[in-house]
This record gives sequence, C-alpha cells and structure tokens, in this order.
Amino acid sequence: MRTLTPTRPPAVETVSPAAPRRVKRRGRTVATWLLVGPYALFLAAFGLAPAGYALWTSFVHDGSFSGGRNWTAVFDDYRLGEAAGNVTTYLLLWLPVLLLTVLSLAFTLHARPGRATGALQLVYYLPGAVTGSAAALLWLFMVSPDSSPFGPLLRLMDVKTATDALSGGSLVAVLAVMGVAVHAGGWIVVLYGALTALPKDVLEAAQVDGASAWRTMWHVKLPMVRTYVAFVLISSFASGSQVFVEPTVLSTGAPGQISPTWSVNQLAYVYATQDGDFGKAAALSLTMLAVGLLAAWIVITRTRMYATDTR
Repeated sequence: MRTLTPTRPPAVETVSPAAPRRVKRRGRTVATWLLVGPYALFLAAFGLAPAGYALWTSFVHDGSFSGGRNWTAVFDDYRLGEAAGNVTTYLLLWLPVLLLTVLSLAFTLHARPGRATGALQLVYYLPGAVTGSAAALLWLFMVSPDSSPFGPLLRLMDVKTATDALSGGSLVAVLAVMGVAVHAGGWIVVLYGALTALPKDVLEAAQVDGASAWRTMWHVKLPMVRTYVAFVLISSFASGSQVFVEPTVLSTGAPGQISPTWSVNQLAYVYATQDGDFGKAAALSLTMLAVGLLAAWIVITRTRMYATDTR
C-alpha cells in the first residue's frame, strides 16, 4: 500500500515594510542633490571662495601679513562714518516705502482680480526693466527741468538744474524714488504669485465668518506669505546697503555735489582703484557682508521664515 508523504507549501518571499520607505527616501536624497548640487557648486566657486580670499587679503599689506592693520585703518577713516550715515538714511527712507508699495499693490491686485490684472502686472514691472546705470541715466534726465516731462513741476519747486535736485538731502529722496521704481515691480509680481497659490478654502472660510477685506489681508493672507515678505526684505536690504551705481552715475549730472565716497560700496571702490589698497577694500567688503548676514539672521528669526507647522 502506497503511503503519501505530505509536501511542504512553496516558500513565500516576504518583503520588509521598511524596504519601500528606504527606496523612496533614497530617491528623494538623489533628487535633492540634483537640485541643490549646481547651486552648491556656484556658491562655493563664486561666494565662499571669494569671501575666503578676501579674508586673507584683509590681513595682508604690501605683500606681507599685517594683522589687523587694514581693519583698524578702515574703521579710523572719517569717510566711513559719513558713508554709513548716508546709506542708513537711504535705507530708512527707501525700505519702508518699498515694502508698503509692494504689499499694497500686490494685495489690491489679489483682492480685486479682473481682466486687467495681467496688464497691471506688466505696467508695474516695466520700470524695473531699466536697471543699473541705464536707470540712473534715465532719472538724471527726469530731474533735469530742461528735459524732464515733469519740468513745470520741478520749476514750481524752484529746481532750475539737475544740480539743484541732487544737492543736499534731496539726493536721498531721489535715490529712494529710483529704488522703488526699479525694484517694486518685480517684487509685486512675486508676491502676487504667492497670493494666488493660497488655499481658497481658507479664504472662503474667512469670508463666511464675516471677515472684512482688511482683516482677511492682515490676519489671513499676510501671515501665510510671511516667508515671501521676509525674502523681499532680506534681498532689498542687501541691495540697498550696497548702493553704488546710482550715486556714481548721478554725480556726473551734479559735478562737485555728490561725494565719490557717498556710499560704503563707493568707499571700498576708492580703496581698491584709486588707492590701490586691496587689503582695506577687502576688510570693508567683509564688514558689509557681516552686516548683511546679521540683518538676514534677524529677519529670519523674527519672522520665523523657516518655521514649519508640526502639529
């Protein structure tokens, strides 16, 4: 009589639940490095390496190590205080006006969308298409009564020549107007794009709760785009603290009225080109870098720029 022997069932391969997660995590890591890698290379080549070379140069004088001699000479220069005061006054006037202009126009566009929204964005952006020395030359004509379309208004303000418009404290006002015209348009487009990406259900919930347009803007929209506002503030501060082209070009229209060391960046340029002292120029440039990094750190921490909701 034949006896039947029991057969074992075929072995089933078991896959660890953690394996797909590891593969997914590895894919994310590769994608992250593919995106960040090129920027990291550019940052190292054109940011960290020049900063390191400038740091070494700031301690060298006449080809030999000089300790803190260059730094001491820079901070003892009376022109540094005047230049820093000019730039500080410019920033205190320009930054609030720029932020107010960008926020008000971007929020207005978002609150009242329509067919003209795209055209208005183009209109706001157009002045920013002319930048740098071209913008400075354009505004040099704008403040010249003989060639400006606002000539009658300038004459009414007793401005007879470009020198009158660019002398004394009026130069800061002219630079502030230039800065707003050049930079506001691009930031309006960026902030408006951030506003259009806000979740509509949150905005509709605020409307259902009876929140006014002002309260919705202040308590709902603004907190949700605070990262973009912080980015605008950091970038604008860095740009404004390094103002150079505008006063340099405007000085050609008002000979003897605008100092060649009006701004801190101009003073560093004079150190490097006229004095041939690259050690002092490097020391001053690194000081400006430190001020910009400190301002960025304050804005990031105060606005919780990189904070995430973990609840």
